[in-house]
Amino acid sequence: MYRHASHGHVTGLYYTEAINSWSLQRHYLPQLELSVSTHIVGSSSRTTLTQTFVNPSAEKSIPELRYTFPLYDGVCVVGFVCTINQDRVIRGVVKERYEARKQYQEAVDRGETAGLLEQLPSASDVFTTTVGNVPAGASLKVEVTYLGELKSDAGVDGIRYTIPTSVAPRYGDFPGILLDAPQASTKSGIQITVDVETPNGSNIKSIQSPSHPISVTLGNTSSGAAAGTDMSLQKASATLALGTAELAQDFILQVVATNTGNPIALLETHPDIPHQRALMVTLVPKFNLPSSRPEIVFVCDRSGSMGGTRIEGLKSALRIFLKSIPVGAKFNICSFGSTHEFLFSNGSQSYGHESLMQAMEYVNSMDADFGGTQMFEPLEAAFEKRYKDMDLEVFLLTDGEIWAQERLFAMINENVSESQGAIRLFTLGIGDDVSHALIEGAARAGNGFAQSVTDNEKMNAKVVRMLKAGLTPHIKDYTLEIKYAKDSDAGAKTIDEEMDDFEIVEKVSDSLAIRLADGADKPNEPVKPISLFDTSVDLDTEMPDADADLSSGAKFSHVPSVPEPKILQAPFTIPPLYPFIRTTVYLLLSPSTAQKTPKSVVLRATSAHGPLELEIPVALLEEKGQTIHQLAARKAVQEFEEGRGWIHHAKDLSDPEQKLLKDKYEGRFPDMVEREAVRLGVTFQVGSKWCSYVAVEEKDRTEREVNQPVSETTSAKSSESFASSPAVVRKRQMARSFGAPSASSPPGTIIQECSFDAQPFAASCSSASSSYSPESPPGLMKLCSVNPAPSADSSRPMLGAFGDNQAAHTVTTASSGGAVKLFGSRAATQAFGITSNTSDTAFGNAASNISGGRLFGTPVSNSSDSTQIKPETATPLEPLEALVSLQHFDGSWPWVEKLLDILGQSQLTEEKVEECYGVSMPNTDMLATALVLAYLDTKLAEERDEWEMLADKAREWLKSELAKSSEKGVMSVEEFVERLKACL
Repeated sequence: MYRHASHGHVTGLYYTEAINSWSLQRHYLPQLELSVSTHIVGSSSRTTLTQTFVNPSAEKSIPELRYTFPLYDGVCVVGFVCTINQDRVIRGVVKERYEARKQYQEAVDRGETAGLLEQLPSASDVFTTTVGNVPAGASLKVEVTYLGELKSDAGVDGIRYTIPTSVAPRYGDFPGILLDAPQASTKSGIQITVDVETPNGSNIKSIQSPSHPISVTLGNTSSGAAAGTDMSLQKASATLALGTAELAQDFILQVVATNTGNPIALLETHPDIPHQRALMVTLVPKFNLPSSRPEIVFVCDRSGSMGGTRIEGLKSALRIFLKSIPVGAKFNICSFGSTHEFLFSNGSQSYGHESLMQAMEYVNSMDADFGGTQMFEPLEAAFEKRYKDMDLEVFLLTDGEIWAQERLFAMINENVSESQGAIRLFTLGIGDDVSHALIEGAARAGNGFAQSVTDNEKMNAKVVRMLKAGLTPHIKDYTLEIKYAKDSDAGAKTIDEEMDDFEIVEKVSDSLAIRLADGADKPNEPVKPISLFDTSVDLDTEMPDADADLSSGAKFSHVPSVPEPKILQAPFTIPPLYPFIRTTVYLLLSPSTAQKTPKSVVLRATSAHGPLELEIPVALLEEKGQTIHQLAARKAVQEFEEGRGWIHHAKDLSDPEQKLLKDKYEGRFPDMVEREAVRLGVTFQVGSKWCSYVAVEEKDRTEREVNQPVSETTSAKSSESFASSPAVVRKRQMARSFGAPSASSPPGTIIQECSFDAQPFAASCSSASSSYSPESPPGLMKLCSVNPAPSADSSRPMLGAFGDNQAAHTVTTASSGGAVKLFGSRAATQAFGITSNTSDTAFGNAASNISGGRLFGTPVSNSSDSTQIKPETATPLEPLEALVSLQHFDGSWPWVEKLLDILGQSQLTEEKVEECYGVSMPNTDMLATALVLAYLDTKLAEERDEWEMLADKAREWLKSELAKSSEKGVMSVEEFVERLKACL
């Protein structure tokens, strides 16, 4: 256990004892080990968190232990294993929350050791492990295994892997009983080992950590090195250079690799459910459409927790934001804390010289002086004040420390829906303790995306990427459909067989019309009337309902049964696609779908500039597995938790009016959503706010395996004994960090427990259509080009783990011309060319972690072939900041002494430029602007991501000025800039 130095929170395994009749004392067990082993393959990760503790008493058993810990938002927990004294192993299984709670309590009451893994109801990124009846002197090892999608990191054009090691102090009353804890300490922190593998055709360019010093080995994984496997640029391993890390801030790893943006579609077959399949479609868009001129509102957190470097970083980011706004847009700034205020109280103003000067003056005066963190009201006000005839882009900058997230998400959902997609919300999480559940959930609800920076990271590049995304046109009708291959068998065929040879296309939208099993399909047979006076009736006995659903304690007994959709898409509404940001969409194909091999998936949309389309060939995973199924189920359940998802759009075919289920069954719809979430959780073994992991042992066996399907049984009401003993409830304005786990759950609190073993993620795949070449009909804009265009800074050396030699691994390709292109793509069928007999299986069976075939090897030692990486620290970009402060709203710079000093050209005159370099312009501001562009290209090339939008505005201004002057046609802007580079 480590006591957070600044927030006073404790993370660790503890039990409670009553000090007196009104308060409890926590006792923390000595921690023997806390480790994390992660295997990253492509854009997905499999992580095993291992916590080992010991009961220090040789005589006294412990009735119940708890341990609260954070996991990254949206992860899919796929394993929960408790080992007592290294010889008794109990494995968890996912059940409906009341079933899990009841089974756990019954096992504890029998004197058996049992375990729960539950999600905190008001914070989806916080979990609690509960273990009952720990024997005297026993060592206890708890292993939690989870899968996750990796976030795109716009700052490095790579992927970002995060291990949360603290829970942020959150504003508001803690939703439960939370006690002060005694001082606790531990001899060691956390040991972290991360193995990285990229698909065929993709090489690792750099691995770095902005949060911790790390040791990186290029060419092999930790387990591969131990087994003596061949070296490869597709493998790497990273460990903490010091071996341990205190539980004070998130561990962040950034991985940059080549060709990670290729569109991929992978098909997985379930090992246990007949004919059940799942598709994962991953997209990293590359396209150009004319930018829009929307209304832009910056909502800035100025609460007390934003003090110090955070508020200064926010102000720096705002200056870049403001100078990058295009002419023609409208903008406003909202500051919030305990209260909120707008820079322009009457609504957003047009972007111009006067409004920009007001905004810059306002930003310069900002401080973290607004008290607490009330985020709901300022966002609601920003939505209400919007101009209804314009698109609205909201940028939320916060350290993300609030409770009651669901209320905030519901409000965002409602406003986005009412605006018919005209509102988008982007979030930037600032600081080491940001709540990823908050910033990610708000961005999902707002059809935007989230980025995060630690206290030591630069944020300028990320805010510019976010602004560029906010200026992309609103495309609101992305759809997916599945194409199946034709039967190519030769020989004579019947008419029916020939009909089967037509190409089959299944659309996700067709699965929304379902027929409820509520009696509408029953044959119209005569029914014998029920007598109104039957002397044989016992009025004290309730008449059973043969059609009632008696699962989950019969809580769904009178809720219409919703059949499983043929194709379940998650997220149901495909969010807007943004350059540089990875989007993943899952399709669960039920056994009722066409039992043919999918050939491709087709993504379609429309824009003001024409229709958009991309066809992605499907690659088949040869080994059966559950990984994609579990990620898909978790994504679908997460949408239900946040008030969205497929069931909100489903219609009842038996209803003549074809009403939406949520309108037809207004009172019972929340129960319908919950039951569907329970179905997905139990079927695919995925925990959520409605499902939990429970692990119990049997007295006559040392190990209990729970791999068989879970049958739903009737459960009684939750036992009152599950609630905690009386305790002092302490309300906090700045509530708790992760390190202060809830002492108990208050009566009525819903807790989830879950656990299961994941099947191996197939490491080998074959193309369903290796020779497939998508073609677009005439006039259709292609969303995919065959040859990827290099990024603007593709020649820029990588500041990564491997020094100057890394430049040799950089791959550049020629740009291809053509129409609007969304992807620069290799064949997707080559994306995952990992053979099935490789020693480092992408997603191994959880059981292999215990036996010889281990998924995660021993940590890499600090040998001579490893490179020490220090965390990147934020250094002030003085020249760029100074240039930003001098730029006019229209993009131009003035010819002033201060500007020439910044450029290092204090002696330069207009006459000298014309005499020495042959450059003459109608006015000095044009000359100054061209000179700055030359300076940015030559002196600040590595910060291109931060100034490119400033430069674009400057170039557009120069073009317009040249077009109006006598110099028109003499020389282009780029030619002027190239000549002026000689001055520098």
